[in-house]
Amino acid sequence: MKLATLALALGLASPAFAAGPLSIDFEKNWSYGEEVANAYADQGVTFTNVLGVSNDANFTYFGNAPSPLGVAFAQLDGTVNTSAFMNVAGGVTGGLSFFYSTPSDAPVAVKAYSGLNGTGTLLGTIDLTANSADYSAWNKAVLSFSGTAMSFDLTGTANVVALDNIAAVPEPSSVALLLAGGALLIARRRRS
Repeated sequence: MKLATLALALGLASPAFAAGPLSIDFEKNWSYGEEVANAYADQGVTFTNVLGVSNDANFTYFGNAPSPLGVAFAQLDGTVNTSAFMNVAGGVTGGLSFFYSTPSDAPVAVKAYSGLNGTGTLLGTIDLTANSADYSAWNKAVLSFSGTAMSFDLTGTANVVALDNIAAVPEPSSVALLLAGGALLIARRRRS
């Protein structure tokens, strides 16, 4: 009984159980020019100057996206809308994975910050390079960082990069705790 209690305590102490996993797939029929904004507020995620984009008969880009119904696209006008962010109220620790497509030859960056709206300490940066002239090819990227990021600066991706399937990368320590807890539960069941 003590092993089962210990396994349960380890599992509940794991950050993986603290909140639901972050997973944004943009699977929605977005109206032209519709902002993502608070569409994922139920996961504690908000977006600034990021549009949801869906294909229709007149717009056939992004057809091979990992989640084919919709993708995200930061759009800035350079005068009023000058930055784009994804804010995560509960934070993301260790890493963020996502798929991207871009025809841009110049490297564009996604940055992780400890504060909301790109404030606080810069925790990590990943450069994205061209992979598709017509947004039909998608690469998976993982932005690894130390600490807990409350926001991701998408400004560098504006007007040139499509994003899809954004997810938190589980911390190795969380995975180890879950595996240890599961092993203890299995050992306990076998002894019973």
